[in-house]
Amino acid sequence: MRLAVVLSCLISVALLSRCGGGSSQQSVQRLTIAPAALPNGTSETPYSQTIQASGGVAPFTWTVSAGALPHNVALSSSTTNTVTISGTPDTAAQGVAFTVKVTDAASQTASQPYTVSILLEPDTITLSAPSLTFTPQLVGTLSGAQLETVTNTGTAAVVISSIALAGNNASDFGQNHTCGASLGAGANCAINVTFTPSQMGPRGGAITITDSTVGSPHSVSLSGVGLTSTGPNATLSAASLSFGGSQLVGTASPARSITLTNYGTTAVIFTGIALTANFSGTSNCRGHSLASGATCTTNVTFTPSASGNLAGTLTFTDNAPGSPQTVTLSGTGTTTSYALTGNCFYAVDPAGLQCTETQEPTLCPLGQPANTTSVTSCGSGGSTRVDDSRRCSGGTGGRCVAQ
Repeated sequence: MRLAVVLSCLISVALLSRCGGGSSQQSVQRLTIAPAALPNGTSETPYSQTIQASGGVAPFTWTVSAGALPHNVALSSSTTNTVTISGTPDTAAQGVAFTVKVTDAASQTASQPYTVSILLEPDTITLSAPSLTFTPQLVGTLSGAQLETVTNTGTAAVVISSIALAGNNASDFGQNHTCGASLGAGANCAINVTFTPSQMGPRGGAITITDSTVGSPHSVSLSGVGLTSTGPNATLSAASLSFGGSQLVGTASPARSITLTNYGTTAVIFTGIALTANFSGTSNCRGHSLASGATCTTNVTFTPSASGNLAGTLTFTDNAPGSPQTVTLSGTGTTTSYALTGNCFYAVDPAGLQCTETQEPTLCPLGQPANTTSVTSCGSGGSTRVDDSRRCSGGTGGRCVAQ
């Protein structure tokens, strides 16, 4: 439903604090990427893996910020919090290293390095599951164990050099195993994994198995969510939201999304959601209770009533500590209108070697105000003017975005 415009306590943070807003206990989730590891692939066999961001503000921009993907494998074009690495690799390669980076609409970034091998034939070491996901767990408490089985499908013994935990939150996971220094032909061994979150929110890691096969190291992605024991919890995906560039006075911008997640043990009960003047939106949080581990979304648009820099707030009033939770909003109104007269660049080459000139309606929506008078080159391609003040600029790995 449409959110009511609140005219009292309009812009000033000081005024908001006197009206009960702006608590220092407010919880904001850091932008993160999962999983922490990806499985190996086989040459001439379709490969597809999904990568997801937690936290942050839509729309998102995904890039390969370092290294390169295996040959004939590409990062999909996505402005959501998920992206796919897919293709049919056609060249065997050992230990291909690359880093995936996500940037959100609030200019937050997160990066995750990966190492993937492309094998000529299926590996002789197989894993019972490529990933293990734990149910939400109270911070500081130990979960039950989950089993990962390692099997040698080959005709000769495999030497196992090490089995270790890795990833940004490796210390939140524990493991013990029955695997010895070698694993005989046709034999298997067990790895028991536990989860003890040190912080609330999404936590990720991996088990890395180093051995004598061509697919070494093998990785199992680990994930879980830490819960706070204080009852309900309201964690925002960002503390501020800026509508970049300029918006024509009296017209609505594309929506940007703020999520609120309950990392508590009991439900969040909302008693009010409000937006100040020049901002409006819809929300599936309003009028609902939010269960433990659940997320709701508020979509905000900016419709300036005057030219110049404008500020506002989105507030959630509820039964969680730190209520009301506040998101600072900002945007710039203009009376000058620009119309799209050309096309934007976006990446189409899996190796990021070239860009193509094609309209991208999400990044360059028809008739929307633009942001800069510059025109810059795009990767190894050329450059083009797309309207009176917008440009397309080359990004790392050949992905090009509208600025």
